[in-house]
Amino acid sequence: MSRHPFRFSEDWCPRRPLRNGSPSPSTRRPDMAKSVERRPGNCYPLALFVLLVGLLGLLLALDNLQRVLPISAWPNALSSPRQGSIPELLFSWAALPRLAVAFLCGAALSLSGLLFQQTLRNPLAEPTTLGTSAGAQVALLAALVWAPGLLGIGQGPIAITGAAVATAAVFGICAGAGRSPITVILAGLVVNLTLGTISAIIILLYPERGEDLAQWQAGRLEQTSWTPALGLSLCLFIGWAIAAFLCRSLRLLEMDDAVITSLGMKPAWLRGISLAVATVVAGSVIATVGTIGFVGLAVPALARALGARDLRSLLVWSPLLGGLLLVLADQIVQLPAMMNGQLPTGTFASLLGAPVLLALISRTKAGAVRPQPARTVPHRMRISATHLLGIFAAVVLLIVIGLALGRGPSGWEWSTDMDLIIRWRAPRAAASISAGVLLGISGVMVQRVTANPMASPEVMGISAGATLGAIALLFLSTSFTSGNLLAACAVGSLLVTSVIIIVGRRANFAPDSIVLIGIALSTVVGAIGAFVIAMGGPARSLLLTWFSGSTYRVTQDMATLVAALAILGLLVVPLFNRPLELLGLGEDGARALGLRVGRARGAIILYSAIATAGATIIVGPASFVGLLAPHMVRQLGICRALPQIVASAIAGGALMLIADWIGRTLIFPWQMPAGLLTALIGGPLFLYSMRQRR
Repeated sequence: MSRHPFRFSEDWCPRRPLRNGSPSPSTRRPDMAKSVERRPGNCYPLALFVLLVGLLGLLLALDNLQRVLPISAWPNALSSPRQGSIPELLFSWAALPRLAVAFLCGAALSLSGLLFQQTLRNPLAEPTTLGTSAGAQVALLAALVWAPGLLGIGQGPIAITGAAVATAAVFGICAGAGRSPITVILAGLVVNLTLGTISAIIILLYPERGEDLAQWQAGRLEQTSWTPALGLSLCLFIGWAIAAFLCRSLRLLEMDDAVITSLGMKPAWLRGISLAVATVVAGSVIATVGTIGFVGLAVPALARALGARDLRSLLVWSPLLGGLLLVLADQIVQLPAMMNGQLPTGTFASLLGAPVLLALISRTKAGAVRPQPARTVPHRMRISATHLLGIFAAVVLLIVIGLALGRGPSGWEWSTDMDLIIRWRAPRAAASISAGVLLGISGVMVQRVTANPMASPEVMGISAGATLGAIALLFLSTSFTSGNLLAACAVGSLLVTSVIIIVGRRANFAPDSIVLIGIALSTVVGAIGAFVIAMGGPARSLLLTWFSGSTYRVTQDMATLVAALAILGLLVVPLFNRPLELLGLGEDGARALGLRVGRARGAIILYSAIATAGATIIVGPASFVGLLAPHMVRQLGICRALPQIVASAIAGGALMLIADWIGRTLIFPWQMPAGLLTALIGGPLFLYSMRQRR
């Protein structure tokens, strides 16, 4: 039976004989014969909790509804609303449909998350973490902008198609890894980041429609008719009916495929049907209200914690609890004290769901960290003086081309105007190189400390922490210095790093836990960013520029500050050479040689947070340079810690300089942000690397 760190507890004993009359597997394979039945558990705490949530949501709903229309006028509004009465129309066609849609969306997302978790034997699987939501979102955005005629068939089919393609891509990448939970979640995270980059490009290219698109992305539940509620109810009923009909068979998916096959079932068909139902249900929700994160993850976990043990009970309680919880959350955001109803329900749900994921991670004991496999290094390369001279010449040539060669009103030109170079091009080039150097350093250190060559600051959530600090600064003031921005980003990164250290300490900073913490924090920051963009105002344009990683706002002061941080980072790196080399031997080997593993990992993660904060103020939170640069260096065979860091810093600086130059000249006079260019390259490369490492 396969073992992995996030496996559900299993207790099987199939007793029935097979159709052909042969004895059951329990008599032929005593080592696999365990019960298919679970202990039913005590559902009284769950029933009490559901009742409490329902009553609280009902009271808040009554309070919010009476502000729309007095209670005495409800019977007339329901039986024969007057056409000229605005309050009665709002009550009948806006407030009540919103209440119904909130319940249906919560129930549908909970059902989808439960099916994903049951099918994959992964309690961290849900539409948000598997890329399903991002795929539906990008498909709808693309249709709204480039093919509005497709909307004639309805938003549902478009969203479901996008969700299916993204989910299939995640499973296709992980097909050879035995659907390991950490592999599936990592692939889903990178698919989310890549598709999020595409969404950002669409919004930047079409600013006249950007505000409407951003409002939809935030997960708002406002309604103007009963049609969405009717469509959702039909989809939810069909999905739940199929899941209930296949309940007994779906419980077998918790066993090994060999055992399921010996029982006369086809596991591939069961998984296909279950995943299809989960994808369609989730896609219908996204098509109706946008992205609402963490409901599919938190609700099944909460139902299990309160007593629902077997799938039959979960199919009943999870949709009911999810619907009531989302109703409660939606009623809370409508209270006058909650920003006058401006806070989207999707953002609020993400803020509530992230602690559930962190609690799940803190309760999970991950395995020991293993050193990187030798097959990731094709050969070892010795750096000679000739190599150093060639690298130096190549870097100088790139800098000269980046400063002098460009496009102007008359076409391509080689500029010798020193005022143009020093005032406009030099700060951007210096900032790009410095940001690439910092991300290259941070990428190598993160990969070595997690023993995972596919890790990066973006995956761990350190870049998301820097973004959170920048968002907080934008709320306080729209006019700030580069020093203020760096301080805010550093504080945000350190806060995220503190969460990583606190939650990951129980597992001794195991790679699985650290990466999954990053997933939770990145999702929360993304929801907050979507809300700020949806609010509009001066912060919206600044944040869009920030997320895209554009360097055209870089000033000389900011470039000088980041360059100084990069130089300081290179000077400090040799202090981490010994811990990084010893960590490459594995946890037990490092301890045997006298290294305090937990303390060393904490210090390295702290250093990576500061370096990432300095880079993120230039290139945004999703550049993937921290993944690309170490990957390139590793392919050259540079495997010792210090040479790998230095080479990765050079590669990162060169990548960012090239990306900035291409973004400045590719579609002149318009500009393509360098951060988006590197993200579009880094995301697919990450997925390709995962595919090759199957």
